[in-house]
Amino acid sequence: MENCIFCKIVKGEIESYPIYEDEEFMAFLTPFPNMKGLTVVIPKKHTDSYIFNQDDESYCRFLKIVKKIGKQLDKKLNVARCALVFEGTGINHLHAKLYPLHGKLAYQTNVWAKERVYFKNYEGYVTTLEGPEADKKELKELAKLLSFK
Repeated sequence: MENCIFCKIVKGEIESYPIYEDEEFMAFLTPFPNMKGLTVVIPKKHTDSYIFNQDDESYCRFLKIVKKIGKQLDKKLNVARCALVFEGTGINHLHAKLYPLHGKLAYQTNVWAKERVYFKNYEGYVTTLEGPEADKKELKELAKLLSFK
């Protein structure tokens, strides 16, 4: 796609900091990290950015590469794990973000927020910290709505 920044990175039109590349996929360090080693993984072919719009075969191939990159980040950055995010926003080109979780909190530690926040609408970021306790009646109604039964 002509104006897609990721397509331009694949073509070499924009400077990038690649850590992995094969015929189908590419992984590179973001030039705007909020933590050391933040990596973006993309298919080289321009693809819709919503992960759940991918066919099963493409989805599985992509996840295998993302896993490979994540394990490399774990090993080389000496982190316990990486967080994986598929927002599908910002740039309409499928991409996964791998956040190496540096520090002792990444080791199966319960982390509690000082203040619990609930987002009614997407604010441009997510958090894994718990929000305030939900109303049980609302949870039952939502579970009924979302149920596969």
